[in-house]
Amino acid sequence: MVRIARETCVGCGGCVDLCPRTAIRFIKDRAFIDAALCLECKTCVKVCPVKAPQEI
Repeated sequence: MVRIARETCVGCGGCVDLCPRTAIRFIKDRAFIDAALCLECKTCVKVCPVKAPQEI
């Protein structure tokens, strides 16, 4: 499972734009992954400049 470390997220939006299932959205200017929609493709992990998405 992938989750966003919200304290690390800078709100750049790169992961939101590239998620193939639109499973990532912003809540209070930080990214949040909807686990029900996530495919575990890890695109967000690969594109995040601050490594906020993390595998758990």
